[in-house]
Amino acid sequence: MPWYTDLRAVFGVLGGREREFDWLVTDLECVPFPPELSPEKEAQLFSGEALSDLVRGQSVPTQLIWAVLTGFERGTSPDLSNLCLLPGADGNSDLWPGEPRIQYPRAVVELVCWDSSATMLITSDSDLTARFRAGFPEAVDLATSARARR
Repeated sequence: MPWYTDLRAVFGVLGGREREFDWLVTDLECVPFPPELSPEKEAQLFSGEALSDLVRGQSVPTQLIWAVLTGFERGTSPDLSNLCLLPGADGNSDLWPGEPRIQYPRAVVELVCWDSSATMLITSDSDLTARFRAGFPEAVDLATSARARR
């Protein structure tokens, strides 16, 4: 991978499963900014199909420098005008110590793009985890690492 925060590669290993969720996109900094991803908006919602089509349809892949993509079961995503929090990556030291946890209540999966150098998948969905691990065998299981350090 040219960089570790390439959603086209991540969605490729998920095998289309990203289409099963509605996605809240927050804390976004990327190069280039596709027109559908506004740098002025703190939070944006996409259906899984729309986000997958956007990512897979780019002629030049977008490098996500910072971003949190929070996945919800279809039809259960939060109201943008009434968010209880904005999931963050940049400056979020809570992501690293201990076992990572999804930031937003009721979410089932979270992809965190960290400073162009790492993409974290946080979920209890064993199929998503298996697909991610198979596609990125060099990936580190942060939960296992946290338990080993104790």
